[in-house]
Amino acid sequence: MTTSPVQGPVLARVRPDAWRRVRYGLLVACFVLLGCGLLLGSAPSSLADLREGVVSGRIAEVHVSGGLPPGATGYATVTLAWREGGLGRYAEVVEASDPAAASPSEVGGREVVTADVEQTLRALDPGVRIVAETWSDPGQKLAGWRVPGWLPGVGFVLWLATVALVSNGAQPWWATRWAWFWALFSPAAVVAVPLFLLVSGPPPGVAETRPTGRRLTGGWAFILIFLTAPAAWTALGGR
Repeated sequence: MTTSPVQGPVLARVRPDAWRRVRYGLLVACFVLLGCGLLLGSAPSSLADLREGVVSGRIAEVHVSGGLPPGATGYATVTLAWREGGLGRYAEVVEASDPAAASPSEVGGREVVTADVEQTLRALDPGVRIVAETWSDPGQKLAGWRVPGWLPGVGFVLWLATVALVSNGAQPWWATRWAWFWALFSPAAVVAVPLFLLVSGPPPGVAETRPTGRRLTGGWAFILIFLTAPAAWTALGGR
């Protein structure tokens, strides 16, 4: 009586060149998603940068939402959005009726102003166009950027696909699977995903080969990420 050999997982039988095409496809998707973020998203800025841009004439239109109604007391958040140099930018300030109206814990590090923000901008340049909006879609925040609400969801799917590629694809270059895993599950995953897709294998036109030489191991990667995680989290907009 003979028995057939046990077959391994289907993913393990995928040819290396097929994994390469998967990596290229995910890399293209990553760049498309990045382009959508740059085109549709807004980079964090400040009221000081907005004032400077209005005074210099670089900013001709500002969208303002929120703020205190005329004659009201207390405080309210004002969201300012504008474009400068082809890039969307935004800033959030707290408009208060008096300096003591909002405590530091309530403000959360945002700048507090006691003057009417719209009137302040018009005083800097009477020609600046102020667009008052009764409601503004806040979207989602990703690495400090304000992006459309659908973009983080698509990014999460791309992250899951990258994790699957690390698990089942060809042996990656420069670092072991475990090293890339720690990077993908760290606060710097938003950088680790495109980096893995870009350098974890041969570029177009280069034959598929197994990694040679020393690679970053999982243990050293864990130590490096543990030491750099607080700085990476702060740089990516964490609190």
